Amino acid sequence: LHSKKRALALSVYFKQPELGMKDYEILSRASAFLLSVDPPATPEGAPDRKYGHLDKSREEREAMLKKQDYAYDPAGGPRRSVQDLGWLEFIPNNFRPMVHCVAASHVLAPWMWKDYYPQDWLSSIKQEHCSYSLEVFDPEKPNSEALAKFALSPFAIHHPDAMDLSIIHLKQEESALRTLRGLGVEVMHLRDNDKSFEEGEEVFFEGFKITDDSPAADLESLDNLKETDGTEKGEDDNRVFMPYTETGTLIVATTERLLAKTKVPLPEGVCGGPTIDTDGRVCGIVEGIVPKSHEDERVAGAASFIPSFRIHQFLDHAERMMLESIMPPEIFSNVEELKATGEVGNQNLNPDDTANEYNVHVNKMREKYSKQEADAIMGTIQRERDEVIDIMDREGGELQDVIGRVRDNTNRTRGELLKKYGVAEGEFEEKRNAKDIEHGISDISSKKDS
Repeated sequence: LHSKKRALALSVYFKQPELGMKDYEILSRASAFLLSVDPPATPEGAPDRKYGHLDKSREEREAMLKKQDYAYDPAGGPRRSVQDLGWLEFIPNNFRPMVHCVAASHVLAPWMWKDYYPQDWLSSIKQEHCSYSLEVFDPEKPNSEALAKFALSPFAIHHPDAMDLSIIHLKQEESALRTLRGLGVEVMHLRDNDKSFEEGEEVFFEGFKITDDSPAADLESLDNLKETDGTEKGEDDNRVFMPYTETGTLIVATTERLLAKTKVPLPEGVCGGPTIDTDGRVCGIVEGIVPKSHEDERVAGAASFIPSFRIHQFLDHAERMMLESIMPPEIFSNVEELKATGEVGNQNLNPDDTANEYNVHVNKMREKYSKQEADAIMGTIQRERDEVIDIMDREGGELQDVIGRVRDNTNRTRGELLKKYGVAEGEFEEKRNAKDIEHGISDISSKKDS
């Protein structure tokens, strides 16, 4: 479990000219991790497939074909109700991040946390004075150099209610993710909200401790901030990242944070690192430790982490804010309506509801017509549906236009047959209701499958 590269090393640099600074210097260092915006393609708890590698090959091939046929990639993840889509899944991948870099707010913006860092000089630091980077280290070689370093955008989003939680994003994300995955870095998923936490549950903490060049000297992250008056401001900072892992057992749970007992207290550099459950899902983000001097010996020195359901809530807030800044107001209001009701303009777009509507129409048709007539109608519907799907696969295009083409072809063939067998126009009019039902079912069927 610990051999995978899940935690990343986060560094924050700053340059404030008003402090006489000419070059960027280290402001803070700690841990971070990557979370996927899209949910996993396979729901949590689904059994592993014997030929899973073939499924992956098929998915990669389908993704390549989509790039050929469509200008933009659709949302990923399994088929879901429209209300269950994340806010950012309403726009193509090309226009939004694929991953969030999750970190502790006090590391990305220490000037916002005056209780942690009361130094006066920090009040002059703002986000525009900072630059951010991620580094990848090999956990099997703790004393080695970083495998790669990646720039982050300078626009962090912090929890609105001062919870120690924030996200930031990769610059040049597509190429960065390709390299990160090539290095074995795992883009993780949050634990499902349906899965409750249990006392005694085992969890894993991953991150980095910050040391100087001597492995024996264990200096905690941001100590230079806490202990200086600002005159040094990170000068001659020779500290290095050392991969760190620890196992814990849940002992206390509240609505805001969970506590886990560890063999030794976590080093402060692990702040912002992922807390991982036995399923490999992120169940929290490391917030810190309970003081070793705490009067309750049971919790003294315990690891404190913000639980995954709080991260879910924060990401919902952050992604909604991001989407609102990207979309025109009238389109964003449609998304809000969809998320709230599953409908926009009285048109229901939930796949399960569409399937129910299809079944209702089929049952009504079978009640009204004989078995032979109903089977003939369903045969035509199946042919039309297969033809629509075939055209969409081969040519692409707008679904409604393709349905119209297929339907025109059906009507043309119907007319030729009526003319061939001498069916009178009046008789044809009597059959109009059956044809309308057939087209209604066919329309719903094509939308449902497409």
